[in-house]
Amino acid sequence: MFHVKRALLRPGSKGALGILAAPARRHPRRRQAGRGTQISYTALLLAVLTGILHAAADPVIAIGDVHPNVLLVVVVMVTVVRGLRSGVGWAFVAGITANLLIREPIGSVPLGLLVVVACVSGGERLFGRLWWAYPVAAVAIGSILVDAISLSVMKMVDLPLSGGIPVQRILAAALLNAAIAAIAILPTRILVARAAADEKPAW
Repeated sequence: MFHVKRALLRPGSKGALGILAAPARRHPRRRQAGRGTQISYTALLLAVLTGILHAAADPVIAIGDVHPNVLLVVVVMVTVVRGLRSGVGWAFVAGITANLLIREPIGSVPLGLLVVVACVSGGERLFGRLWWAYPVAAVAIGSILVDAISLSVMKMVDLPLSGGIPVQRILAAALLNAAIAAIAILPTRILVARAAADEKPAW
């Protein structure tokens, strides 16, 4: 009788008491909720600073009649290097920060950046990671998308543009932003790789 009780209480036994005494097993691949959507304190601060820098530099820095979009270049670089979730976090935080400081309809800046992030991530799955060509091409196409979305939003909430769509200026801005991306891609990869080791989740 004593041996029967010990068998029933063993975790590996098939008796009813053995089942109750056995510890619950957790699936090894199960992860806690929210782990995939974290953004680090460092990335959060850098995104806010990038938005402020874009708002301060956009009306001042110009090559001819073309203003570079530093915010777009940074968001595309982060998306290519760190992936979709990091790109979405940067696009939202930096976009909202810049939108609060510049004269554009509220929500137009993060909206354009989020569309670009989605397109960059989807294109990367189709074409693969072409380490130099793809980020530069993504910035050029993303620049055109951001300008098109911005003009569309302005038409919906404001008066129609008097001079029509500035196609030449949009294309010139795309080339300028692509050139900036070609210069910045290597330093961006180095900085992101170093910062990744010290990141702590902010939420």
